[in-house]
Amino acid sequence: MPLIDVNGIQLYVEDEGSGPPLLLIMGLGASLETWVAQRQAFAAHHRMIAFDNRGAGRSASPPPPWTVPAMATDAVGLLDALGIERAHVLGVSMGGMIAQELAIRHPARVARLVIAMSFARPEPLRRAFLLHRRWARLQGADAANESLATLPWLLSSATLRDAERLQPLLALFGDMPFMSADAYAHQVDAIVEYTTRDRLHLVRAPTLVLAAAEDVLTPLSLSEEIAAAIPSARLEVLPRGGHAVLVEYPDDFNRAVLAWLAEAKENPDSLGGDAPPRR
Repeated sequence: MPLIDVNGIQLYVEDEGSGPPLLLIMGLGASLETWVAQRQAFAAHHRMIAFDNRGAGRSASPPPPWTVPAMATDAVGLLDALGIERAHVLGVSMGGMIAQELAIRHPARVARLVIAMSFARPEPLRRAFLLHRRWARLQGADAANESLATLPWLLSSATLRDAERLQPLLALFGDMPFMSADAYAHQVDAIVEYTTRDRLHLVRAPTLVLAAAEDVLTPLSLSEEIAAAIPSARLEVLPRGGHAVLVEYPDDFNRAVLAWLAEAKENPDSLGGDAPPRR
């Protein structure tokens, strides 16, 4: 593959495993490398499709403006290019907002939905955090140093105090491919004024809203807001970990996601969306 033309944008894609398709949508500024602790676990049960959002990792950066609906269209276009009619969708942080938009606009394409450590709108503190990082990058701040400086927002206090646990995470965040400052700013611009709040009731897919108990960037109240607005949502709070729980405590995260998706195999009638009834 691994570059696919989607609506005129070259998106970097990795497609592995077999089974029901699972589309992974990553968050702000991050590449698909962030799924490092999920790939083997997910690909053992699913056809796992991970990709770099526009401007991230090895994907191209189209001209601005970028919007959340446009990034949701990128994801649907990727499914089209791969010949996938319907998939489970997992979005983390900004990826969770893209996943919400995808499920609202394209309900027939989503079997089951996981919205993890995400939000329906950036509240003032989150908005200030995003705009500060945008400003810092455009002023020439080193991407690796800027990423490491945000770790107190991303990791739990227990991990930040534990040098042995922290060291590999420092290496992980420090070595990832980083977006250009302009591309990062375009992603921030797409989400700081955006909201799905008044449309979440339109999500038809069975939805797991996943929160981490020590997430200070997207605290539990934001997940509760999403879960309360989606008719078929279930809220699950992981007992440890911060915003980056998927790399901090990956076994906990993976177990919760896979258990939710496994319910679709046990009860195919619970797939949601606009699928026709089983015969």
